[in-house]
Amino acid sequence: MKRFDPLGIVIPVYQSFGHLPKLVDHIFHVLENMPCASYHLVMVDDGSSPPLASNRVISVSSRLTLLRHQKNQGKGAALLTGFNWLLENTQVKGIVTLDADGQHPPEGIPKLLACATRHQCDLVIGYRKRLPGKMPASRIVSNTLTSLIISLLIGQPVRDSQCGFRFYSRALLEHFVLSERRFHLESEALLRAGWGKWRIGWVSIPTIYNGSPSAIRHLPDTLNFVQLVLKLTLRRILGRLE
Repeated sequence: MKRFDPLGIVIPVYQSFGHLPKLVDHIFHVLENMPCASYHLVMVDDGSSPPLASNRVISVSSRLTLLRHQKNQGKGAALLTGFNWLLENTQVKGIVTLDADGQHPPEGIPKLLACATRHQCDLVIGYRKRLPGKMPASRIVSNTLTSLIISLLIGQPVRDSQCGFRFYSRALLEHFVLSERRFHLESEALLRAGWGKWRIGWVSIPTIYNGSPSAIRHLPDTLNFVQLVLKLTLRRILGRLE
């Protein structure tokens, strides 16, 4: 795991403050008990109203930086803001992403890093069992379809294309020019990594849905996914994929 010391953490936040104090404390507890001696957490408030800082639900420290978009730009834009800040201002060798709603247990962070170390992976993604009653039916359908489509496109099994609990190596993030601004930045990264023959790993995580409202818009985001796939596939065919 020392291969990724120092480590960055990015959490995109939009209107979901309730789980943050416990989540941040949990992350710090996990990281303090890992071999990685150095880490930095970045939270990106994607235009919440009122702003996250005004709610005082967390205390900014030397190991936590709070960034803010004045207007909501989308999860992908928030992730890119966090990635870019860490790459420009720290020497992190890898970045872990978690959602702010408590769906991703921080104790899974060592599993992500262990998989990346053991298998020399530059992208490691958590995967959840699609269990009726645990995962909403609409998410089971969309996750199954998008995972199948990406599997066919990159020529390898994709277990969970929509999970935001991930590890990205610094090398991978510096290599790509990611362009998506909403949820499908994570699909874009997966497509680019697969096509570029970067090694992708998977670790099992619990299926947790705690009643937090989802910002996913089913029809618009489905159409955006189709548009993304067509756009990137065409660029790849034409040899114009950055």
